[in-house]
Amino acid sequence: MLLELDAVSKEFPTRGGPPARVMDRVSLDVRAGEFMAVLGPSGCGKSTLLQMAAGLLPVTSGTVRLAGRPVTAPPPEAVYVFQQYSRSLLPWRTVRDNVAFATEHRVGRKRARAAAEEPLAQVGLGGFGDHFPWQLSGGMQQRVAIARALAAEPAMLLMDEPFSAVDALTRLDLHALVLEICARRSLTVLLVTHDVEEAITLADRIAVLTPRPTTVAEVIEVGIDRPRDPVATRELPRFLELRHALLDRLMTRHG
Repeated sequence: MLLELDAVSKEFPTRGGPPARVMDRVSLDVRAGEFMAVLGPSGCGKSTLLQMAAGLLPVTSGTVRLAGRPVTAPPPEAVYVFQQYSRSLLPWRTVRDNVAFATEHRVGRKRARAAAEEPLAQVGLGGFGDHFPWQLSGGMQQRVAIARALAAEPAMLLMDEPFSAVDALTRLDLHALVLEICARRSLTVLLVTHDVEEAITLADRIAVLTPRPTTVAEVIEVGIDRPRDPVATRELPRFLELRHALLDRLMTRHG
């Protein structure tokens, strides 16, 4: 296992009352080279789980381990891809310099800028290095964010609803991109999403969370062969079966 959450609980202080427990002894393992998606009802703490996995939030109890080591701060092996690409990119930097930002503290700005060309080419933005983020569409900006993550050469991507702010066609395009990159690089990915179809299209396994205080209700094997096409996959009997089962479970819980 690359990432392990062992009986992790999270409480937040309240004004004048006992702490609010939002996560209750969550245990979850992510295998090296695996794509795992996390689904759950709105407000159940999916992003909180991801932030604890990333070392951005401390756990109240339990342990998070990456590559066998406790996570108490953001680990160098993992990169967090945020939902709001417009906030994660630096508007005063060019696309190339945004990507270089991931490594310039280690190798210097000149080498980082030169190395940025490869991840930009991998996400289809080879000719856009001199542009600024505000000159690009939303989907292209998210490609820049993904290129910056790849530039750091991580063992793992932690993705917090990274496609929710783009339109449906752009989302399919980004799904195809992520499937291609993960196959090429053998990346491990933990994706938080509210989109059932997205989870089935991309993931090897899907962890389904309960409402607060959140626990893991079940972990489902997707069981769809790779490589996957983000359009054709949605027509497979197994996809439709999982879609029905997951929507039924989530809507029943939410109600």
